[in-house]
Formats: sequence, C-alpha cells, structure tokens
Amino acid sequence: MTSINRCLLCAGFLTFGLAAQAGLERLNATERPLLRHSLATIPMELNDWAGRDEPMDPEIVERAQTTEYVSRVYESRNHPGVQFTLWINYSTEGTNLRHTPEICLPSSGWSKVESQTRELSLPTHEGKPLRLTRLGYAKDDLVKHVGFWYYIFGEGRLENMVRQLPITSRSSHGRTTRGSSMTVEVFYPGDVDPEAHALGEFTRELAEALEPILPTDRAEYHVP
Repeated sequence: MTSINRCLLCAGFLTFGLAAQAGLERLNATERPLLRHSLATIPMELNDWAGRDEPMDPEIVERAQTTEYVSRVYESRNHPGVQFTLWINYSTEGTNLRHTPEICLPSSGWSKVESQTRELSLPTHEGKPLRLTRLGYAKDDLVKHVGFWYYIFGEGRLENMVRQLPITSRSSHGRTTRGSSMTVEVFYPGDVDPEAHALGEFTRELAEALEPILPTDRAEYHVP
C-alpha cells in the first residue's frame, strides 16, 4: 500500500469516526430546561415570613456547581425566634445533585441522627402534597435539621421509572440526570420546631412562590 493510499485510508477512518461521534451526540441530545424566571424573583415576604439575603462563600458556590442560587434567612412572625436558612441551587447541567446534604454534611464532620430523620408529606395551596425529607445531623453538642427535596427538569417517563428501581444508587443522580436540576434545602437548629409544624408552613409558602419559576416539565423527589 502506497503512502498516499495509507493517508486516504486514515482520513476515511477519521471521517467515519467523527461522523459516528456526531451521530451519537445527536441521539443522546439532552434537554436542559431553563427556569422560567430568576430565583431572585422569590419574594422576600412569604406570607408571615420575612426574608433577607445572606452572602454565600464563593468556594461553596463553586463546589456546588451552581448556575443560579438563592441564600436567604427567613424569620417567622407567628413563631418568635424561629428562622430558617434557605439554600436553593439550580444547575443547567444537573451536576448539583452530587452535593446533597447526605453527602456534604458528613464530609464536614456532621453525623446523621436517624431518630430525627423522617419523610414528610405536607399540604400546599394547590392541593398536591409536597414531599420532603427532614434530616437530623449532630456535631459535638450541636444538632441541626434540614428540610430537603429536589427537582429534575426535562426528565421523561423512562428516566423517572429507572430512578425508582432499588438498584439505582442515590449518589448516581447527578451523573444520570437527563436535564437540569434544582435542590432546595432549609436549615434550622434541632431544638427549634421539633414536630416540623413551622417547616410545613414555610415550605407551603415557598412552594407557591416557586411554581411560576419552575419549568412545567419536571420530576420531583424528596429522598436525598
């Protein structure tokens, strides 16, 4: 085989490989729905809750791989002394699901308290229950609670069904996400609102405020 023929053959293989790669990318094209409005449009006043923005450590923002986020503290007018720290993290790539509380808190020295961890189903204004996990964590003499749930946008029925299988690893959510995603975390001291009554009131108002912001094509999950 002459050098010219070898060059032509190599060029042919290269062209075929590039065409095959482009074809695979088209077949696996991922829809990544954007938020309908910015998270900054979440009202500072949520019925009886008054909020204020809190600065977030840039290192945490970078590590969380966030595209857009909200970091706020909301105080209750009905429950003196009760305040919740809200952290909402939206990612167009879905990579923020690698940073759930069950992954990040233990890495920071917090130990999960199983007796204070439970799944909740809370009523909303729309009538559809909001499901979330109330997690408990301890570090030295401190105990904190975290209300947590998340959304995956642009996910079809097949992907949704696969996620329900017991063989699916929770930690793989970020790697298998079909579309964009958003996590919602509500932090507060463990000795505040032990029965999650105030948490229920707050998340009901928050869910209503989020409705016009979120894409309509979404799947909702409450387990980290």
